[in-house]
Amino acid sequence: MQIQLLDCAGAQQLYETRMVQDFPAAELKPFTAIREMMQAGIYEPLALCGADGALQAYAFQVLLPGERAALLDYFAVRGDLRGGGIGTQALQTLADHYKERLDDLILECEHPEEAPDKAVAERRIAFYLRAGACATRLESRVFGVRYNILSLPCGGHADDAVIGRQLKDLYRMMVPEPYYRGNVIFYGP
Repeated sequence: MQIQLLDCAGAQQLYETRMVQDFPAAELKPFTAIREMMQAGIYEPLALCGADGALQAYAFQVLLPGERAALLDYFAVRGDLRGGGIGTQALQTLADHYKERLDDLILECEHPEEAPDKAVAERRIAFYLRAGACATRLESRVFGVRYNILSLPCGGHADDAVIGRQLKDLYRMMVPEPYYRGNVIFYGP
């Protein structure tokens, strides 16, 4: 699997053709916010392609310069390829891609107890764990949605307290005041 860094035009095209289908509207930030983070140098949209160059999956990350963790903001496998191992391969490719720059890729998964579909949330968490992610003792509530926090080791693996601090730092960059206060809450070490 090959990784291609997308420029703003490529990221916008993927957003408009795939992401609007792959994610509920309530989970999608406006593309203007993505563009602003890309221009600020803290957002990295990647296309994961097969040997033929065709898109198989994509992953959009929030990365802060000098930090050893990033947030997997959006991840999806092309609909017709789901269930065939592409997602696991894509996550392993991402971990390898970031091994020199990052210890962890932080994953947020809707907490099954509050998800609209508990079974889907449980399957998503199980998928990430099978693909090599580690459960943490961290949770968050972001704009009313409760998340379990997982970590995909890349070049190392930090403890929960470090991952929690880095996740807070990432959110401080993504969500400006006054929206952050009261809408972004973290639990755990």
